[in-house]
Amino acid sequence: MSFREVMAYSVGGFGAYSVFTMAQALLLSTTNVIIGNTIGIQPMHMYVMYLISVITNIPLTMVRANMVDNVKYREGKYRPYLLRMGIPTIAISVLFVFTPYVKIGYIWRCVLIFIYNFGLQFFYNFFYDAYENLIHVLSPNSQERTNVTAIKSLIYSLSPTITNFVTPLIAGKVANGNMYDLRVYQWLYPFVAVTGVALIILVYARTEEKIVIAKTHPMKIRFSDALREVAKNKYFWIISLAGWLGFLETCTYMVLQWLYNYAHLCTPEQYSLITLIRGTAYTWGMVLAPLAVKKWGKKKVLIVTNLVNVVFLALVYPLTGSIWTVLMCMYFNSVADSFILVLNPAIQADIRDYQQYKSGERIDGMFGAVAMIGSFVTMATSSVLPAVYEKYGIYAGNGYENMYDVLYDLPTLYRLVGVLVILSAVGAALNVVPFFFYDLTETKQKAIIKILQIRAMFEDYGNGVLTDEDMKSAMEIIRSAKKRLAEGKPDAATLKKNKAPKAEIRKAVEETEDYEISEAVLEELERFSSPGEQAKLRWAQGIADMGIAGIPSMTGEQLNLAKALPDDTKENRRIRKEAIADAKLALRCKKAAAKYFPDGIPAFEEETLDRLYKEEKSLTEKKAALLKEEGSKEEIKAVSAGLNRVSKEIRNLHGEYQRYMESTKVFHEAKKRLSQAENYAKFSELDLRYSELQTRAAAD
Repeated sequence: MSFREVMAYSVGGFGAYSVFTMAQALLLSTTNVIIGNTIGIQPMHMYVMYLISVITNIPLTMVRANMVDNVKYREGKYRPYLLRMGIPTIAISVLFVFTPYVKIGYIWRCVLIFIYNFGLQFFYNFFYDAYENLIHVLSPNSQERTNVTAIKSLIYSLSPTITNFVTPLIAGKVANGNMYDLRVYQWLYPFVAVTGVALIILVYARTEEKIVIAKTHPMKIRFSDALREVAKNKYFWIISLAGWLGFLETCTYMVLQWLYNYAHLCTPEQYSLITLIRGTAYTWGMVLAPLAVKKWGKKKVLIVTNLVNVVFLALVYPLTGSIWTVLMCMYFNSVADSFILVLNPAIQADIRDYQQYKSGERIDGMFGAVAMIGSFVTMATSSVLPAVYEKYGIYAGNGYENMYDVLYDLPTLYRLVGVLVILSAVGAALNVVPFFFYDLTETKQKAIIKILQIRAMFEDYGNGVLTDEDMKSAMEIIRSAKKRLAEGKPDAATLKKNKAPKAEIRKAVEETEDYEISEAVLEELERFSSPGEQAKLRWAQGIADMGIAGIPSMTGEQLNLAKALPDDTKENRRIRKEAIADAKLALRCKKAAAKYFPDGIPAFEEETLDRLYKEEKSLTEKKAALLKEEGSKEEIKAVSAGLNRVSKEIRNLHGEYQRYMESTKVFHEAKKRLSQAENYAKFSELDLRYSELQTRAAAD
């Protein structure tokens, strides 16, 4: 990434996170203070509305996932949605806080809040994913992504820090210190909106997406196929499970604010200082995370910081009598939390690289769709906090004008805070367990990126579009790997045992990593020579020879043969598992063919669909240009009519294409595998071409 890109993405993060902070404060949840305290929605009603909101978000998530993975924009996968989704998010948020709820009945208040949240569920979540996931495609280098995320985090963290510092001051001026008064947000949000829009435009205009994939690789993947592939990604489930198990960790989110607002343990000015001090805690992780990852790796850093979380959350319990001692514990808790702000985007990017390596497809949006499973887990776990609140007196009809006013009773407040602290420490302890099973090391990720470059080279060569520059990059990886293996693997362990100089040990460790990466690279080069791959090629050749017409006549015999394969070794288990997957795919295609094409599978002209996509893109750009230049209404109307016609044709044809691909996927997968093997067999041609390129370069 260029320095300009790094700064645009990072400085733009201040604006993006200003909008995130604004929208997140308005999203339905069981602990939302604006909806609960300010607007007055009862906790259990909020929980029911939250459940409905989660359920309605499921189809919206599917739409977002499909758009990211299949809809093509020249700007890339994520950049187009920064403005398309960011501006509606801002508009809904501002409208939310300026609605006069005091003039509206309780039922209609609930309806309005639900409508606003329905809009935020789509636009905000899409905008959030677009900005956060953009780093996954700005660089293929894991350490660089970690470094850039740290820089971005340092800058964007100023946004919530400033917001949290200013909010109590505004509350002191316009609402007698009451931070739950809606007038506070009516003063704050317009400034946030203007800043957000300006800086989002900066990110959009000054960044460039880069994905390691063949130029000719089709960027189309069916929803069900993407869902199935992501569901096989073990690292996705490890990270997701950590989040699900740690749902209690955020129980202490409101403790400092409650100790100020209800126990009056400090003044508004002091509380502003407290929020500012706590905000600075996040700086440590942002500065130290890249260095820690480089020295110890993501896994060790994750485990250690989460264990630190457990300790300092538990220490809050005996120290709640002073807001300053609670601040001290929360400060170190925030320091530990700040590491995950850098680590999580880096890990998510690594997981997507691994996904592309395993499946051969660049899948991004579908991760969010599979994560919907977590929504059901969250729906169940989110009932815990409202139940705890209700047990300690926060419910409608508790004898107070505002149900949360029961917290002015200090014994009740401290009992509830104590329970929340215990729950939070338990949540932090549960959260750390899955990370012990995370083994996608930095060395593995580096090897994966090099392998993806090699695969892209072979695919582009087979399709006749390989450039000298791309060939040179991939061939240098291969030749460097051969040279590294020829030199042998250094013995870093022996050097450490013999207490060799640190510089010598460090060099040996680096060379060991290079050696392991080189092993993976050359193993990839010989991938189609292994017995397992040879067996899969024979299977693929049989499917190709049979052709599409033979799909309806497939039987379950192949599945029985696959299940009968030996599983006595790791390699044999892998071969058996993949053979079973191939056989099941064949049977799914047979079932789909019987459903959609009982009289035989007709040919499908993909060129027609590609032509329509290009025509749609051209008309869209033409319409945008006419609107910008204030063209005539007749011209705009004519282009709009053409665009509607093409879009309708695409919708009709796309449905046909989906049915065709569902019925013939096994054939296309077989042809792709055979084509890959054929391309890999041409390595000697590429090696000769590279040598000639070197000779010409030397002569020049």
